[in-house]
Amino acid sequence: MIKTKTAFVTFFPIMPNNMGSSTVVNSRFSHWPKKKRLFQISHIKKINNKNITTIFIKKETPINKIFKLPELIFKIYKYVQHSKNKLVVIEGASWIFYSFTTIFILKLILSDCKTIYISHSVESEIRKKYSSKFIYHLTKFLENLVFKFSNYSTTVSIKERRKIFNLYKKKTKTLPNAVDIEEKKIQKKRKKFYIIYSGSYLYKPNKDAIDFLNQQIMPSIVKKFPKIKLVLTGGGYDKDYPWLINKGIVSKKRLYDLIYNAGCMCVPLKFGSGTRIKILEALTLGTIVISSTKGIEGIKLNKKNPPYIVNDKNKIIKTLIMVFKNFNRLKKKSYKNKIFYKNTYSMKNITYNFIKSTLNKYFNESKNS
Repeated sequence: MIKTKTAFVTFFPIMPNNMGSSTVVNSRFSHWPKKKRLFQISHIKKINNKNITTIFIKKETPINKIFKLPELIFKIYKYVQHSKNKLVVIEGASWIFYSFTTIFILKLILSDCKTIYISHSVESEIRKKYSSKFIYHLTKFLENLVFKFSNYSTTVSIKERRKIFNLYKKKTKTLPNAVDIEEKKIQKKRKKFYIIYSGSYLYKPNKDAIDFLNQQIMPSIVKKFPKIKLVLTGGGYDKDYPWLINKGIVSKKRLYDLIYNAGCMCVPLKFGSGTRIKILEALTLGTIVISSTKGIEGIKLNKKNPPYIVNDKNKIIKTLIMVFKNFNRLKKKSYKNKIFYKNTYSMKNITYNFIKSTLNKYFNESKNS
């Protein structure tokens, strides 16, 4: 892979790093072999250096991104055109239309360019639930083409791999989401009795989960433990409750501090696709996790209880009360389990193994070339 020039492509901001998807992409990019460049569309900040090219938009809307695609594709073309081995990695955590357009045009203008589509979720599932019928059918049509046109494609779990095969008869490689957290940089404090939920309120599954926590769960919890707070990160929320601490969008370091020092993370998601980075981060930090089946879907577990998998409202409340009553004992159990998750979901190891076992067959390079 040393002689291969790789362009990573995202249609959302990777730098600054303040979202779950950006954490995964940043980590994967950092562990990828040299001769690489990341191309991002960003409304946050225009960053251009030797490793990053930013296509800046004033506001993150679909139409603005569509208008910027020609500029993005042209810059990718300029970067890889003279390389003997050209590789473009599309990180699929945005609307599939952007991925399809990029792959399709690159195939036309660079016939020898190899493309990898890294799926973060089964997007048609999400569009079916939260978008119009037209957008759903368009997404499903384009998602099928993206998996067929890509030289290689991945899914985040075995379950997602089966879904893609059932939908499009396309075999994919499992490439789990992963994180690399330097615990020595965590600001450790005395135990804090707060529940944390991380995720933008603008994303509909997060919205439903946050509303559920505030309206159905927290009123019962504060009756039992009046001092317990609910800490939100991710932005987009403007309501107020006596128990709520709304941190908004925070830096990744600050987020890890908050997760590490929390009493627990509660993720009562009713719908979603892919794997939840917030849960991987919590498990890796040794934080107690309470999640719905959907929330923790696709994550390989070492042991249960903790993490606790509950779906019913009353069971969630009972589990939260039990956790705070037995916090010290359960925290020790959760902390011991973190070694398993750090090893299983190490981005460094997963990326190395993926390149070694999968990508070399696309290029005529020896292991030591």
